[in-house]
Amino acid sequence: MADLFEVEAIRGKFESLISQMRFVLFRSAYSSLMRESRDCSFAILSPEGESPFPAPRCFTTTGRRVRSVFPLEEIRDGDMFIGNNPYQMGMQHLPDILVMSPVFYEGQLVAFSASMAHKMDIGGAVPGSIYSGASEMFQEGLVLPLMKYYDRGRLITQIDEMIRFNVRNPDVVLGDLGAQVGATLRAVAETKAIVAKYGAETVLGAFEELLAIPQRRASKIIETWPGKVAEAEAWLDPPPNHDKPVRLHVRVTRQEGHLTFDFSGSDPQVRSTVNVVTPYVLGTLLECLSGMVDPIIPDNAGLARACTVTAKEGTVMSPVPPAPTGNTTMVNPRLAELIVSALATLKGQGPVAERGGHGTTAFGWRTGLVTGRTYVQYEIQNGAGVGASSLEDGFSSCNPHSYAIDRQTLDTRGTLDAPIEILESGYPVLVKRFELIPDSGGPGKFRGGAARRKVYEAKASATFNVRHSAGFVLPPQGVAGGKPGRKGRVVINEGKPDEFELESWWHESVRPGDTVAFEAAGGGGAGDPFHRDPQRVLSDVLDGLVSVEGALGDYGVALANTNGRLSVDGNETKRLRSSPRPRLTQAPR
Repeated sequence: MADLFEVEAIRGKFESLISQMRFVLFRSAYSSLMRESRDCSFAILSPEGESPFPAPRCFTTTGRRVRSVFPLEEIRDGDMFIGNNPYQMGMQHLPDILVMSPVFYEGQLVAFSASMAHKMDIGGAVPGSIYSGASEMFQEGLVLPLMKYYDRGRLITQIDEMIRFNVRNPDVVLGDLGAQVGATLRAVAETKAIVAKYGAETVLGAFEELLAIPQRRASKIIETWPGKVAEAEAWLDPPPNHDKPVRLHVRVTRQEGHLTFDFSGSDPQVRSTVNVVTPYVLGTLLECLSGMVDPIIPDNAGLARACTVTAKEGTVMSPVPPAPTGNTTMVNPRLAELIVSALATLKGQGPVAERGGHGTTAFGWRTGLVTGRTYVQYEIQNGAGVGASSLEDGFSSCNPHSYAIDRQTLDTRGTLDAPIEILESGYPVLVKRFELIPDSGGPGKFRGGAARRKVYEAKASATFNVRHSAGFVLPPQGVAGGKPGRKGRVVINEGKPDEFELESWWHESVRPGDTVAFEAAGGGGAGDPFHRDPQRVLSDVLDGLVSVEGALGDYGVALANTNGRLSVDGNETKRLRSSPRPRLTQAPR
């Protein structure tokens, strides 16, 4: 058994190294998506390709594939592998390019260093790639199979050339890729130094112990849960090329401290971009399982040993090529709620309300800072409202499945919003409004999270490409008497004579002076709204989450205005809440 003090010391060294990788990339990347939004991930893997540290599941999938495809004698110091194929590597979608390098110490393979980063464009039918109308993955962008990128320290230049002639803004894409390579190689050197300090045997023993700890701790807690079997389902908005909602289903069976998740009841795969490869399903599952068991337990590859995942081949949860997978991240909210609701049932708790949908936008500008060049402005719209639970309100204006804070360092991880100043200085665009949407969170004893609105004005012509998750056609549902959240929408030229709402999952041309409003969806509420504490409703009004009219009509809470200061009118509130429940549309003066 590894010495636990040394295990903790080694864990701290590698977690610090992973943070170094992140900031090397942030400080050297070209695009705002990397520098500001930070849509990237990093990992240090064991020689077998498993991640002893929290990381997306695609790293372990890719590490294992490298070990199975390339004989050990063909893996050499200075090599680097590259790819983005979801079916080979478990990636979410094609813009996510992963690079991985082996780490040798005194001739022994001791680890892999790896990074994954979302490129602003990887080719395909529309700027920003991820064409929501795609019926095959080939329409979504350039597919890179897992292959060598560097051979013993020498760049294989044909790969760069292939990328250059298949993407928009090749200098930006290859610049980001170069920064990613630099961060990965920095970790190779630092890993060798750590191994030199502690010894290969000690480091490898620490890796195995770090993989074993989550399974032991999780299994011990899971075996105390009262439930044996639980099922849950969720529905995705009807996607392009498919005229009805898509069903997701899971059945979870507990055998002592081990969980089996069966997604075979989900709909067959569709000729649309909402199919999800099984490794990504497992990654989302581990994230949810860690939170439901004990948030302190790291969701590394070892946690996967506490569960088994099965899915019928040919379904949306286990598609076969060439089914497109570009909107995997948009499916994530419903997939996470599906898993959390099933686990909550096993624990004897109530389900969670549905969260609102977030999305991404991409402007393909035909002009910009440098004459003759085109520019892609790709942004992640982290503005959804999270569904409430039986314990607390949902979070407002966030994307919790791609945002986190490191518990030890308080270091922000995940995708952030690009500052408005960066956008307006780099692209021909003005951001006119950036605000919360009152009454967008579903009313309930516990309120759904509020969504936000972001409005752009184009200063030049562009192609606008948008995608978003559930909640733009089917409103995010509440639970236990809670009401739905407000649906999301995308509006062109709001308030003008030529105003129209953009069809979901689609793209449009914009002209100078046109405005584009992206309004995310709010989270569903939990519990009877008339059971919400009136003082909490007042706080919501003061915070801009609920309007005075919403407080009256949705919650039965009357507010008095005395010299510009709002307070709860207790007598009127009591009368309203004891009366029948017609929706009131106007607050009393």
